[in-house]
Amino acid sequence: MDAKRLTLTGPWMGRYNYVSAAMKPVAFNATLLDEDGNISGETIEPNTFSDQNLDALIAGIIGVREETWLRFTKAYSDFDGPKIDYEGRVNATFTRVDGTWSFTEMPWQHGTFVLIRDAVAVDAERRRTRVASEGLKRS
Repeated sequence: MDAKRLTLTGPWMGRYNYVSAAMKPVAFNATLLDEDGNISGETIEPNTFSDQNLDALIAGIIGVREETWLRFTKAYSDFDGPKIDYEGRVNATFTRVDGTWSFTEMPWQHGTFVLIRDAVAVDAERRRTRVASEGLKRS
């Protein structure tokens, strides 16, 4: 497959792990937009560390994809939290990303992450698009 023609656009499920075994992994959802390798999007995760009275933490992401190499920075939007840098490799079918993360200003605080394309959401979107297009053809 040609990495120049594939895209990361769409819904993703993810998990990040801390280097310390004492810290539990955190699951999150992401929505990515990949426009010719320019990455933007949003993540939502349970509040596992902020002292703010929030059930979930929302963050914006901005970055780049060069072939199968992905780099982005995540910045929380509901509070003035730390920025986090992510780097990872995209698999050949653009359905999985594995990599590492670290706090921008504290690189010694780091861990690993994985993103997996949310196939259920992708299938639902394909069905909605197909139904909408079939409806237009009948009109």
